[in-house]
Amino acid sequence: MDRTTTLDALDLESSHFLVAVSNGATSLKAEVPSCPGWDVAQLVNHLGFIYSRTALIVSEQRTEPPDRGELPLPPGDAALIDWFAEQRTAVLATLQTSDDDALIWNFAARGPGAASFWPRRMVHETLIHRVDADLARGLVPAQSDPEVAADTLAEFVELFFPRFEAKLVESGPPASLHIHTTDVPGAEWTLDLRAGQSVITREHRKADAAIRGSAFELSCWAWRRLPTERLETFGDGKIANRFQEAAQV
Repeated sequence: MDRTTTLDALDLESSHFLVAVSNGATSLKAEVPSCPGWDVAQLVNHLGFIYSRTALIVSEQRTEPPDRGELPLPPGDAALIDWFAEQRTAVLATLQTSDDDALIWNFAARGPGAASFWPRRMVHETLIHRVDADLARGLVPAQSDPEVAADTLAEFVELFFPRFEAKLVESGPPASLHIHTTDVPGAEWTLDLRAGQSVITREHRKADAAIRGSAFELSCWAWRRLPTERLETFGDGKIANRFQEAAQV
């Protein structure tokens, strides 16, 4: 996605999140079913902390991760929503004026990398937690822009899937899975572990199992916010479940 699309998506998704957690019908003590053990207050705390940390890294062009003690602690429940709104405003302002080519720390590079990493990461972090906020209200999560969701899925496959690979290898025999979006042309991937190591290709290929759905549905599936049974599957459905179950952070 280009810079404008990315920042517009972050503004929209973070606004949706803020509205969802500020809704009078949503108690801060309400459970978040997609994040076992969390309530809404913990969800708000988590995303607000990430915004605060990102704003510090980007605004000061840090080349190493900040210590947790450098960041202010979130307030108690009564002031938590206002605090989150402040962190949202700060991270948006920081990213809107940042230099995408500046070299600053990010966890994927494990050191300095292009600052453009952070707007993209914040969009997808926010989209998935906005889904959590919708689910905490007992709602069917609102669809996101298909192009944004396709990039959420792309980021998952490119950045996060390799982190889950070892667990997936341990969970059963080598297998392959094809992921195919139905609403964004070309947004499909094959994840293949049959060669003894993962081979990830962005193409249409036959695999042991395939899973199809909208880019938004597949993004929610990848991040364990939507069960495999809600999507169209081909081949061995247990393989799709194995791939999803390995995705834990």
